[in-house]
Amino acid sequence: MLRITLLSGEEVASLPLTELSDVKALKQRLHQQHGMPPRFRQRLLHDGSTLGDDVKLETAMDLQILIVDFDKAAEVLRLDLYDAAGLGNLTQVERMLQLPMDPDICDHELDQRYITLLIHASENGQADVVQLLLEAGADKNLCDIDGCSPLLTAAKGGHAPVLRLLLEAGAQVDLPSSGGRTALMCAASEGHQAVLQLLLEAGAQKDARDNRGNTALIYSAMTGHARVAELLLEAGADKDVRDINGNTALMMATTPEIRRLLEVSHTT
Repeated sequence: MLRITLLSGEEVASLPLTELSDVKALKQRLHQQHGMPPRFRQRLLHDGSTLGDDVKLETAMDLQILIVDFDKAAEVLRLDLYDAAGLGNLTQVERMLQLPMDPDICDHELDQRYITLLIHASENGQADVVQLLLEAGADKNLCDIDGCSPLLTAAKGGHAPVLRLLLEAGAQVDLPSSGGRTALMCAASEGHQAVLQLLLEAGAQKDARDNRGNTALIYSAMTGHARVAELLLEAGADKDVRDINGNTALMMATTPEIRRLLEVSHTT
């Protein structure tokens, strides 16, 4: 058995060796089931020595757990972490989170859009980095200065694997930007079918309207994405919603194919 206690001696958990392969797995278990913070802020000690995450757990032992705060001195490295997240440098992101660095750190002076690490990784389609940041406790709904969330950013870029991770982590599906646009509207506007389907399956509001009254269907009509319009109609999107100027999706259609789709739906 592995017995884990706080420095005070209070027992945190007692776990069988057969369920855990290494220190990393133990830290993840302590976070998921025993109320400890993410593994990056845990330090496990054995006989006064800190155990690395890759240390194999092969014999019964008593361990002490130390919870560490984010390293304020390491904030000077935030640009390096930002770059690593955008480029998908998983090794460097892991190393810097282990300092530990705050996964929600943002260099406001450098980037006036207030883009977080999670938004930056989502924007660049770095699914592995996104998963790591979520494991570190990054806020999945923290938005930039324009109100764009990581989910909306991933939807706009057509990054289905990233979007799936964010949905599984519980990101708000219909969190709107400052202009009222949702992830579904962004996917429709850009013609990203796979992303659109994931959002529909997650229960996205089909007829949500932005500040100009546009819906996802109106966006698909304006941008000429016929297959997206078809998917929205099949999902039950309201073709008769009007924008602030009184225009419907049919009135805004830019291609004959979309006009035919909407005209047929009017007669059925």
